[in-house]
Amino acid sequence: MAQNTSVPPAPDRLRGERYALAPTPASSLGVSKKHRIAKADPTGPMTSTQDLQVLRSVAERTLRFRFGTWYWGDAIAIDGLLGADQVIGGSNRDAVVGCLDHWARWAPTAFDDALVPGRAVLQLVADGSLPRAAADRVVAALERLPMLDGTIPALEPHKPQFRFGVCIDALYHLPSMILLAGDYRGDPDAERTAIRVATGILEVLRCPTGWAQWYDFSLGRNNAISWSRGLGWALLGLLDLLALVDHGAAGNLVEATGNILAALASEQAPSGHWPAVLADSQAAEETSTAAFFVAAALHPEAALVGIPSRTKVEAATAALLQAVTADGTYRGVSTDVLPSWDLASYERFPVEPSPWGQGAALRALVALAAAAKRVGGNR
Repeated sequence: MAQNTSVPPAPDRLRGERYALAPTPASSLGVSKKHRIAKADPTGPMTSTQDLQVLRSVAERTLRFRFGTWYWGDAIAIDGLLGADQVIGGSNRDAVVGCLDHWARWAPTAFDDALVPGRAVLQLVADGSLPRAAADRVVAALERLPMLDGTIPALEPHKPQFRFGVCIDALYHLPSMILLAGDYRGDPDAERTAIRVATGILEVLRCPTGWAQWYDFSLGRNNAISWSRGLGWALLGLLDLLALVDHGAAGNLVEATGNILAALASEQAPSGHWPAVLADSQAAEETSTAAFFVAAALHPEAALVGIPSRTKVEAATAALLQAVTADGTYRGVSTDVLPSWDLASYERFPVEPSPWGQGAALRALVALAAAAKRVGGNR
């Protein structure tokens, strides 16, 4: 692919700060006010020094992962570190820029490039922190992906378990990256394409208990397993997309996002955590779901889709904080969960520190800091 040698466009969503702590101004939303749910922040302020220290320790632990190539779940660690940088400063941003620059310059070209934190790369290129070659590489990574049905790209098509289907995790990776890559290329249909991809993924994953973790196009069906962490991936990915698009053009994505958030809220366990599979009394608890839930409930776009009750958010916040160890590890997070038709493989699982666990915790802790800032600013 020839490199993009023209001056990249500068729409607000490409150059705008997408890790901002402030909520999206109502005046900037492409939707009438009657569609926005006006509610107060469902949590009070963080307890200042103590909670900021938790954020700092989780960020420092996350920096111990050295990214050279990309895998499912890495992008949220990078997004979380960039968010943490706005709250606590330190070396988080420099470390992120360094690893992304090294990838762009030295890592061999691979299908795995499509799992890069593309939103972060494209916005860091737009503000001059990364060379344009990094954005060109993101664009090339998307362009080389085979299409599963003419709409949905296949992530990791070189690996047998992913060749013919789509995981719910793709909702975090693909739509926002497709949109910003299109903006970078000057594609007038970028927004429409991103919305179509998100809508298509949601449609094939719909199942009786919610949204499945996996759809196999060769079989024409999904596995009908509503994996709670997968719903967290979907929620944050959709909310991030809604922050970038004209809501009037989003079709049913606003309603679908609200339905996923409500479905998660209804299945919260007394511990404040969630079973790994919704509505499954045999499933062990998956701690990362609480982090995804908090990050989603406090997301700037949550007011658009319906903020859960304060009680549920507070319970999830307490569970989140209790799952952070003294060295900043977010514990109790399942290891890599591969597509399967075996329900038991989702119900019981080993746990270990991971980029996706750390990243989800960071996004939640940053969202809590943002909520505290908004509450403090309104006093």
